[in-house]
Amino acid sequence: MKRTTWFKATLIVLILLYCNACSVISSVTSYSVTEQDIEQGLLKQIDQLSEKTSVAGIPVLLSVESLDVIVGPDNRSVVALQADAIASVSVFGLRYPARVKLGLEGEPYYNQQEKALYVRSLTLTRSEIDAAGFKGNLTSLADRYMGLFNSYLATHPVYQVDSAKGGLAWLSNMPLSLEIRPGKIVFTPRFNDGETPAK
Repeated sequence: MKRTTWFKATLIVLILLYCNACSVISSVTSYSVTEQDIEQGLLKQIDQLSEKTSVAGIPVLLSVESLDVIVGPDNRSVVALQADAIASVSVFGLRYPARVKLGLEGEPYYNQQEKALYVRSLTLTRSEIDAAGFKGNLTSLADRYMGLFNSYLATHPVYQVDSAKGGLAWLSNMPLSLEIRPGKIVFTPRFNDGETPAK
C-alpha cells in the first residue's frame, strides 16, 4: 500500500516537472511582439512622418500627431493603424489646420537579414477630414497620407528584433515562423523547411 502511494506521488511529481519543463522550453524558443511594442517603435519615429505637398495647387504640410496599433483585429493576419493627423493648409498667408483621422491596415513582414519587422502594403480603411473652416476640396488628403505612410514604412521597421526582450535575441539568428494573434505577433524557430516562414 505504501509502495502504491509512493508510486502515485512520484508519478504526480514527474508529471508536474514535465509540464513545467515544457512551459520553460516553450518560453525560451519563442517570443512575442505586442501592440504596445510596435506602437512605441512608431511613436519614436512620429516626427519623421511629415511631408510638404500640395492639394489642387495649394501648399499643405502633412504631419501625424498620434498613432494606435491593433494587431490581428477580428482574427485577421494584419496590423491596423489608427492615426490622428494635422494637414496645415496655407492660403494667402493664412493657415488652416485640417484635422484628419485615418484607419490603415498592412501586412507584417519580417526581414531575416535585417532582423527587423516591417508593416507593408498598406490600405486605407477609414478617413475623416475636418477642414477647420477651409472651403476648398481636401478629399485627396487621405491619398497623400497613404503615400506618406507607405513610402516611410517601406524603409523603416516598426520593431527591431535584435532588441527582443527576455534575453531571446539569439532567436533572431535562426529562420523564424511568424504567427499573428490578437494583440501580438509570435515568432518561433522554423526547424522544418515545410513550415511557413516569416514573410
